[in-house]
Amino acid sequence: MKIQSFKFSNNKENWHIEEVKFENLNLLVGGSGVGKTRILRALHLICNVAKGRNRNIDDLEWSINFSHLEQDYRWELKSSSTKKEEIFSDVNESKQTEIVYEKLVRYDGDSELEILLRTHLESKFNNEKLPKLKRTESAINLLSEEDLIIPVRKAFKRLIFNFETAESQRFTFADDYDDMTTIINGLKEITTINNLKKITANSSFKEVFAGALPVIKAFWLQETFPDDFKEIKEYYINIFPQVNNVRVTSEKCLNGDNVLIFFEIEEVGLEWIPQKQISSGMFRTLIFLVQVISAPKESVILIDEFENSLGINCMPDLTDFILDKSSDIQFILTSHHPYIINNIPWKTWQIVSKSGNKVKVRKASDIPALDTASSLDKFTQLINLLDSEEFSA
Repeated sequence: MKIQSFKFSNNKENWHIEEVKFENLNLLVGGSGVGKTRILRALHLICNVAKGRNRNIDDLEWSINFSHLEQDYRWELKSSSTKKEEIFSDVNESKQTEIVYEKLVRYDGDSELEILLRTHLESKFNNEKLPKLKRTESAINLLSEEDLIIPVRKAFKRLIFNFETAESQRFTFADDYDDMTTIINGLKEITTINNLKKITANSSFKEVFAGALPVIKAFWLQETFPDDFKEIKEYYINIFPQVNNVRVTSEKCLNGDNVLIFFEIEEVGLEWIPQKQISSGMFRTLIFLVQVISAPKESVILIDEFENSLGINCMPDLTDFILDKSSDIQFILTSHHPYIINNIPWKTWQIVSKSGNKVKVRKASDIPALDTASSLDKFTQLINLLDSEEFSA
């Protein structure tokens, strides 16, 4: 998947993101509070709605253009909320979110093929009238088994988000329903693909487990694709020379029913260090390497405040790593750190500003003031630009 552009409105809270156009590598920069994180969270919400994981779509509106496997699409949706009259015992008032408009089109050359359309009057799929659809869920999720929808669903499964400074500390099989469902369904799909033989297709693994927790991905890579896991270790040890080895360990819980899996690292002259004792910067670096190396081609990785918890010893290698991988994976990052901003090509900068309730994004290459001779000059110009009143107007 590649996100080409999107625009988004939260009409209930009265804030709007004007159309943003993305390239393979995108670094969102701007002052605090202008909407950089809001852009990423809007994309996260859109992705979850496509996968049927989010019911909180109260009075929203969006349009997103994207491509997947050399096919271009546009998905539009508008929702509203109505209050039900009945009163439930556990709440005083129930709000029902309804999708009042939805449209999915595929581009074939210069023409548009309307895949689905639903309004408050009717629903159509591939020009055939549909019975009334459940109005609290996207038709992309409701019709997910249809041939025309399957590639769209697969596209949204390739969006990988990381907003936190650290991931879940450990994973307990049987405690996380969503990830267990992913694993079970994934194994069924892979065994079907390979006619019940041993998993051999690396691309199949990456496709199925794209949405799983990083520690689960790392565990299966370690057990099934040791060369890929070795690549993660080599990158990690190159960044942290004091590390000798990395592994994912599984152990039974005290109750004997559940199994824990977690990372461990071995430093020079020390015993194995369990995940909960790994420093936040070293842990976040490991998670990032796992996410990128295990991502299927044409994935989209979104990271808010990329520099969080990272020491200056991590930043050069991880920045180079992103630049190296951006031909196969689309990155949408935010950062405030001068090193990150200065060392990612300025033409990939997306300058975010806010005027009233509107978030606006402009490509750095479209701003003449940034077209100066050196990176240092560009960063200085950027700071001056963000401080200017006319830029945010």
